[in-house]
Amino acid sequence: MFGKTRPRKNSVQRSSSSPIERLDVKDLHFADEMPAGRDVDLSGRGTAFVRVAEGPEGAATVLLVHGLFATTDLNWSLAIPVLASRFRVVAPDLRGHGRGLPTRRFAGDECADDLAAIVRALELGPVIVVGYSLGGLVAQLFARRYPDMVAGLVLCATATSFQVPTGQGPLRAVDWAVRRAPEPLRRAALMAMLAPKSAKTPRGQWMMSQVRRHDTVAMLDAIAEAGRFNSSDWLGANTVPAAVIVTAEDRTVPAETQRAMSRTLGGSNSFLDGSTPLRAMTKPVLTSSISLAGIGVKT
Repeated sequence: MFGKTRPRKNSVQRSSSSPIERLDVKDLHFADEMPAGRDVDLSGRGTAFVRVAEGPEGAATVLLVHGLFATTDLNWSLAIPVLASRFRVVAPDLRGHGRGLPTRRFAGDECADDLAAIVRALELGPVIVVGYSLGGLVAQLFARRYPDMVAGLVLCATATSFQVPTGQGPLRAVDWAVRRAPEPLRRAALMAMLAPKSAKTPRGQWMMSQVRRHDTVAMLDAIAEAGRFNSSDWLGANTVPAAVIVTAEDRTVPAETQRAMSRTLGGSNSFLDGSTPLRAMTKPVLTSSISLAGIGVKT
C-alpha cells in the first residue's frame, strides 16, 4: 500500500498474520516533492486528480494505478521520479480514494472507464499501464476493455482472483453491519485500522491526511469488488507485452498466486522482488520490468 524501502529483518511464518500490516513510520520514505497535480475534466464523469511527470521528449507514457486504501502520492511517491527519467508518467487517484472522482459505488469497470477517459482527455495515445494490488485488477480490466489504448501491461502484487475474508461466511454480516454504521464511526474505524506506528509524527500525520480523504463506503465496495473479480478465463487472451512483478513476502496475495497469473498471461516476463510488496514499487525493478517486458523504451 505505502512505499516501504527497507525489508523487515525477521522472516517468520505469516499465515496467521493480519493482511493489513501496521507500518512503522520510521521505515517509510516518500519523495520530498511530487510532480504537478492537475484536475482533469472527464466529460460526463466528473473531475479526476492526476499527477503528471513529463519525462524525456517523445518518451512512452506509463499510467500508474495505485492499490487499495492508498493514493497516488502514497503508492507511487518514490517510483515516479525513477520512472520519469525514462518515461512520461501519469498517475491518477482512483475513484473514492484520496482526491479521486466522487462515486456512488466503487466498481472495477467504472475505474477502467475512468482511465480511458483520462487517456482521451490528456491525448496520451497507447500507454503502458502498471497496476499494483487493487490497481492490478483495474489495469487488467482496462487492458481488456480498451486494448487499443494499451501498449503494455505490468502487474505487481496482484492476481486473477483474490481471497477476501469478508466475502465468505459470518464475515459477510460484519460487512453488512459496517455499511449501516454512522459515517463518523466508519471513518474512525478506517483511520484506526490504517494508522501507522508513530502516527503523530509529521510524516505520519501527512499519511493519515491522505487516508482521511477516502470514501469509506467506496473502500468497502472495493474490497467486495476484489472478492468477485476473476480474470482467469480471459486474461490469457491478452496480446500486448506483459510483465509480472512477484512480491515474495506478500501477505495478501501469495507469491504462487502471482506466478499463476504470469502463467495465465502465457509465461509473461516475471520478476521476483524478494521483499514485501510495499517496497517493490520504489525500486528499479519496476523500470526493469517495463523495459524487459519487450515494451518499446527510448534510452
